Amino acid sequence: MIFNCQFIFYSYLCTVKKTVLLLLASLILLLTGCGGEAKTDPLLRSRADGLNKEAFVNRYRDPGLCLELSRQALRFIADSLPDYVDGELRARNTMAFAYYQMSDSDSANRMLAAVEKAIAKGNPTMRNGDIEQVIARLIRARLLQRDCRIADSYQLLYDIGRSGILDRNRGDMLYSYALSEYYITSLVLSYHYRNGQEGDVRTLLGEVEARRGAIRVDYAQDMALNYALAYGWQSAGESLKALEYCEANYDILDRPATFCPYHYANTLQMTASALKSIPGRVPTDSVLALYDTARVVFYDYGDPYQMLGGTTSTARYALLMGDTVKAHSVLRQWLTFAASQRNTAVKGGSPQWTPLKAPKMELGLFDVLLRSRMAATPDEALRWYLRHTDLHDYIARNEHEDFALQQTLAAATRRSQWMTKTAMVFGVLLVLLVALTVLLWFSARRLRREKQQLEAAKRRDVERIANVETTLSVLRHDVSPFMGYLRNPDLTPELRAEVLDQLLRTFDNIKGWTRLSIPGGMAFHATVFPLQEAFEEVRCQVPRPHAGVELRFEPTNIQLHADRMLVVILLRNLVGNALKHTAAGSITVGATMADGMADICVRDTGSGMDAAQVESLFRADRTLPEGSEHGFGLILCRYIIKKHDDLTRRGCRIWAESTPGQGTAMHVMLATK
Repeated sequence: MIFNCQFIFYSYLCTVKKTVLLLLASLILLLTGCGGEAKTDPLLRSRADGLNKEAFVNRYRDPGLCLELSRQALRFIADSLPDYVDGELRARNTMAFAYYQMSDSDSANRMLAAVEKAIAKGNPTMRNGDIEQVIARLIRARLLQRDCRIADSYQLLYDIGRSGILDRNRGDMLYSYALSEYYITSLVLSYHYRNGQEGDVRTLLGEVEARRGAIRVDYAQDMALNYALAYGWQSAGESLKALEYCEANYDILDRPATFCPYHYANTLQMTASALKSIPGRVPTDSVLALYDTARVVFYDYGDPYQMLGGTTSTARYALLMGDTVKAHSVLRQWLTFAASQRNTAVKGGSPQWTPLKAPKMELGLFDVLLRSRMAATPDEALRWYLRHTDLHDYIARNEHEDFALQQTLAAATRRSQWMTKTAMVFGVLLVLLVALTVLLWFSARRLRREKQQLEAAKRRDVERIANVETTLSVLRHDVSPFMGYLRNPDLTPELRAEVLDQLLRTFDNIKGWTRLSIPGGMAFHATVFPLQEAFEEVRCQVPRPHAGVELRFEPTNIQLHADRMLVVILLRNLVGNALKHTAAGSITVGATMADGMADICVRDTGSGMDAAQVESLFRADRTLPEGSEHGFGLILCRYIIKKHDDLTRRGCRIWAESTPGQGTAMHVMLATK
């Protein structure tokens, strides 16, 4: 169809004589269309799906018709839709189930092998491979159960449950069918092939009842699940609940469109089994009639497995009620049927009768045969007994293998759960450990910060205490000479006025020092000003030198970037100290540039200091001995320099160079413009 449309399109372009460019574009379009992947025709696919759906609907009602429809679907897919893998898988699984219904286990296994082979190819167009594989394995589990290979069947069910595929609810019919079959197969294994272990059956029944509303497929599947639930509750000792599910099936069977002889016979048989366990509910003849009616329907249906089951159930109950004639009648009918099937002529090179693989059902038959005492000869009775013994041993071996497998898988499950819980516990502990480590790291960091703050506060407190002591010492040391002058009665008024002026400046100096010693004290106002102006202001504020001492300020054109008032206080203290301790000689104040900074030097010719005194000169926590060359005003100078360095970050500093007997040079390094 795509090719025809493109051909018409090209013909049209050639007819209207479009440009060469359009022709080239069309050629590319043609090549792209021809080389692309062909998509499935929806009409063809719907026909294949229709055949598969009709076959699926008849899987219980008419397995022969189901097989024929599935074969038609496979032929149609092979001829028209070779890449429709999902359709092929659906047809083969439906055929496998139909063969199972007809007790043809060999043909069913061939179909299941074909399903596994198709899935193994991994065709990219396949969408339902995981669910179809689960369905195929569930059918195989049913076949294994009939052969009493219950360990292998349980292993398949266990693997399906552990795979998690049935936990991914896709909400479609195929998923619901797979989950429903999983529950039916698990219930059949528990109540029929494990003799109805009550604890396991009740747990499974509760799970099925909780989820059955979400896994509706069709009426046939509803009846199959109802039958499995009824049998499960019957094996758990809940006959009344079993009858409720039988009644639900009768409600469905009352409608002609949903009537199925297979489910009808199963429900009759289940009803009889439930009623016989309730003494006095119905007459024994009625129960026997239910069993016998179910048997007849199974014979009409044609499934050898169900025919054998119906025969055994009817004969066993007839013997229980003392009706030996009825028991012998139904048993002979089965033996005649089986003999006729084995003696059927070969057709097409293969026998029509396939030996029935149903050890547990056969065991029940031979048990009833032996108890019925209907053997014609001792040899026949012996053959029945030997066959009964072989079947009993075979089933016992399989039950033992199943028990061992259950223990192994249960231990593996517990070990897996323990490892999962252990991993979760270790994971939680690891998270807690990481959280605790992070918390401890932040706590340690906070404690370090607090420790540093406490140490800084301690240092400030030490400095404050030292400053208080120093202030008192400065007050005593610097004020004492002025007080001595003022107490002199011979002091002239002019000299007294000068002494008072010097005393006031000393008090102002101590006041400024005290303000700087308090955190957040004297404000810092950095400006750019000529250093020469600071020199002139200091010249006017310091006392007049003694006789024989020369005070000289060297001219400079350096522009400082500093607090002018603090620089004046600094220089005034340095010059005052030099005047105080220079008996003769000179005091020189000058400045030079060094590495972009102003090096201000106050040099005197006093007595000088040794190395120990120089080291202790600017320490606030040590007191210099009385009579030292330099007073405590140097500590104020240290604070002024520190204030400048903290706020300008230019490397401001103060230091002393001194030699005993040769004087002292006080250096101050401040920032320039």
